[in-house]
Formats: sequence, structure tokens, C-alpha cells
Amino acid sequence: MTRIHTTSIENIDPNPFRRLGDYPYVERKIEALQRSISDVGLWEGIIGRQVGNRIELAFGHHRAEAARRAGLTEVSIIVRDLTDDEMLAFMGRENMEDYNADFLTLLETWEAAADHLYPDGATIQPVEIAKLLGWTQRRAPSGRNVTEQVQMNQTADACNSAHTLIRAGHVERGDLHDMSVYNAREILTRASANMKRLDSLGKKGKRPAAEIEGAKEQVARAVKTTLDETRAGEVATRGLRGRVDTNTYIHAKQAKVKSPLFAEFGRVLAARIEGMLSTDVNAEKLKEMTSVLSMIDTEEDQQIVDRVRFYLGQLSERADKWSTRLQQGKVVNLKSIEGDKS
Repeated sequence: MTRIHTTSIENIDPNPFRRLGDYPYVERKIEALQRSISDVGLWEGIIGRQVGNRIELAFGHHRAEAARRAGLTEVSIIVRDLTDDEMLAFMGRENMEDYNADFLTLLETWEAAADHLYPDGATIQPVEIAKLLGWTQRRAPSGRNVTEQVQMNQTADACNSAHTLIRAGHVERGDLHDMSVYNAREILTRASANMKRLDSLGKKGKRPAAEIEGAKEQVARAVKTTLDETRAGEVATRGLRGRVDTNTYIHAKQAKVKSPLFAEFGRVLAARIEGMLSTDVNAEKLKEMTSVLSMIDTEEDQQIVDRVRFYLGQLSERADKWSTRLQQGKVVNLKSIEGDKS
């Protein structure tokens, strides 16, 4: 049953799954809503459920708080018979719609849903949390999968990685302030994957547990460094994943901690370059182009060839630059080793 109910603002309680102590209201949102209330009044859209003589909010927390601060004494609320699952679902959709840039607000929703679905410490199934909150996307059939599949969206990926790292003690909530969903996802999913990779490398190589844990500490330090660099605008968005790897290696070397990660992502990079050189689609196109060069008889075609040759020259210069740096690093390292022997 759905009805419109006008109630005293003092009779309104927040969603029982909200953690205002850990995740307070977003002040800039409150201020914007207060200005809107002053200009055009309070818009409809607050949704809640009746609990005794009070109303628990499902949707519209910032709107209700802005109304209270604006001096309103009563508000109209859409009252529905809502289950706990539905209260969480509304919470998830409210935050997705209004606060996509405020990652901590979304993380609060994910943590509340995780505690609700898995209260006894059972193994968490992230996709089930994403389904409850509506944070999923469809993946078209491909390969052996002949049916459409539901998978977590970027917000769910970011929150799941953050939740995992926080529970393991590698990251604190406060480290994630002022972070967009996309940036948080790039940094945290990379860090989470690196943590799993370290566990795998430890088992595969029978490495000491202390070594793996020491390497994980450097990943955690790299996360915080990369988050700080991102907030300061010191790293491009497209380079966040690689920056986590680089910072991990830097911290590991500074702490003189052995880390198998550098060799691992180096092997991956080498394999990608090898694959690019042997099976690159662009290489096939260049091969086709060179096979017909003798047939070129128009100025326009010649200009295209010159343009491709120009960019190939730039690519060659970049490759030479990185190759030289790698060689210099090898020479310096060999000299330091020889110095240690003498």
C-alpha cells in the first residue's frame, strides 16, 4: 500500500541501515538543497515506511535534512510497506542517482548491504550484494556463454574492493575521502588483484609467509600514496593502475622488502609486447599497406603514407627511449652488484 503522509519533521528517522556516525551527510548537497527550498520549495520524492508512530526514511535523506535546517516543521512523504531488503535497495539507488562522485557514501551502502546479507561472517558473494542494490549491468553472450549474464557495475567493483581491503586492515575509510567512483575503482581493484596475486605467487613459489605479508604492506602503502597523488592531480586517470604497481615497487625498495610483484607485472608487460609484435592487427594493416606502395599514384595516398611513416617514427623514438632507460637501469644495477662484491 502506498499513501502520501504529511508528518512532523521531528517524527522522521533515518534509514536503519544508514551509518551517519561513520558517513555523515554531504554538506555541499545539503547547502544546494537548502537554496532550492528557498527558491522553489521542497520537491516531492521523500520515501519511507511507517514504524509505530514514526517514519523511517528509505529515500531522500539529504532532502529531509535540508528541510529541517531550512526551518520547515512538516514534510510530505510517500509511505510504503517496505521490507529491509527494499530499504537497502532504495538506499542503493538514492546514492547512485545523487552522489556518484562521493565514493564514501556509496561504500556505506555496500557495507550495510553486506552486513545485512551476511550477518554471521559467511563467505560474501559480491554479486548478490550488487543485485540487491541494483548495481549491476548486463553482459552480452560471448564464447561459450550463450546466455546473457548479470555482472557487477563499476560502482560495485570499487566498493567490493574497498570493503575487502578495509576488512583485511590494508586501507582505512578515511583514506578514501574526496575520491570519485572511477578513480577509486582503478586504484582499489588493482590493489585487490595484486594482493590476490601475491597469495598465488606465495603458494606457487613456496615463498615465506612473512615475505608475502611484507609485500602486501607495500601494496597498502602504494594505495595510500596513489590516492594522495590522485587528489593532488599528480597522476593521469588513465595511469592509475600502473601507478599503483610503480608505487608498490618504490615502497618495497625503500623498505628493502622483497616483492615478487615487480617481476610478475614485468613478465605480463613483456608478454603483451611480444603478443603485440607477433599478432597485432595494426601490423597486419601495415603489411597490407606496404604490399601496395608501388601502386600509389595519387597525392592524397602519398600524404597518408607520409603521415603513417611520421607516427611510426615517433613510436620508434619512444621505444628507443624506454629501451635505453631499461638498459641504463641494468648497467647501474650491475655496477652496484660489482661494487658489493669488491
